[in-house]
Amino acid sequence: MIHPSAHRPRLAGMLALAAGLALAAGMLPAAQAETLSDFITRKLKDMHLLGDDTPSRATPHAPTRPSGAATGRGKMSINSRPAAQVPGSPQDAALPAPLPRPRPATIARRNAGNSGSGAPESQPAPRRTAVLTDAAGRVLVDPRQLLQERDHMRAVYLKPKEIGHWDAATVKRVRTNCDIVLATMNVDARPLPPIGGPEGCGIAAPVEVRALGVARLQPPAKLNCRFTAAFYEWMRNVVQPAARKRFGQPVVVVRQLSSYSCRRRGGITRGPVRISEHSFGNAIDIGYFQLADGTRISLLGDWGEFYAIFSKKSAFLSEVREGACRYFSTVLSPKYNKAHKNHFHMDLGRGGRYKICK
Repeated sequence: MIHPSAHRPRLAGMLALAAGLALAAGMLPAAQAETLSDFITRKLKDMHLLGDDTPSRATPHAPTRPSGAATGRGKMSINSRPAAQVPGSPQDAALPAPLPRPRPATIARRNAGNSGSGAPESQPAPRRTAVLTDAAGRVLVDPRQLLQERDHMRAVYLKPKEIGHWDAATVKRVRTNCDIVLATMNVDARPLPPIGGPEGCGIAAPVEVRALGVARLQPPAKLNCRFTAAFYEWMRNVVQPAARKRFGQPVVVVRQLSSYSCRRRGGITRGPVRISEHSFGNAIDIGYFQLADGTRISLLGDWGEFYAIFSKKSAFLSEVREGACRYFSTVLSPKYNKAHKNHFHMDLGRGGRYKICK
């Protein structure tokens, strides 16, 4: 059986010939005159030889809808989109465009602040906190976040004298911060009245430290609160673990040779030598450690980096000196010079920034 569409070329020719004769004979009225192409299309539709999906002349760039016979899946809806849509077509322009990937919140806030429309979203200033907790719930103290009593970069040029006095606002601010931090640490510390002033030797909120955990200080040390926090963290995280690892027992006594002392560096009383960090309660000198069984580990008798290979005491001293460099800005041992042959010197000079570890 021959499909009716096979007769379309022949019928189109016959209709074209008939239309031409009709136009020539004046059979079509002027009001109903139409183009030859429209006339042929209309006749083919009337004879059911042409479907409704035939292309029209209305819009040259309008997309064509594929017929059911061509696709094999029936007629498509006018809102359906072919798999290969031609970009730029009217139908493509009506579809929603994909949204861009969201920007990080920090970039969004920065752009919002730079844009001229509206006030930027106000963000709270980051809070300085010296007290944190780890995943296990242990309280951690970050001495670097503690309030400082003075500008330590300028303090090194001060004269080693107790000059002036601290104003009440500074004392209250530092003391309040100190009390909160000391409450989180296992430290036996007694607050003392202010010493000196900001133009020379002195401590705005000094404390007398008697013990750090199970380790007693002999004699008690007069220190500022920021240094006390660093001292405690070093004892807890370095000294006691090293003692238990090597000797199976804790350190119960720390012999300190100097804490607060209004003087120049090296104990020099005259000359151009700068003021010592001891003048701010910002340093301590340690002569020996004593274990629970009474064993003493002294710098004068047991220090020696070479002997650390054979001696547990020497290895302990080397380990705690190296660990101190994580908590203090200056750590000096017998390795540094002869003036330190019998003690460790540790301080938080220069605000705790610059590191000297020898």
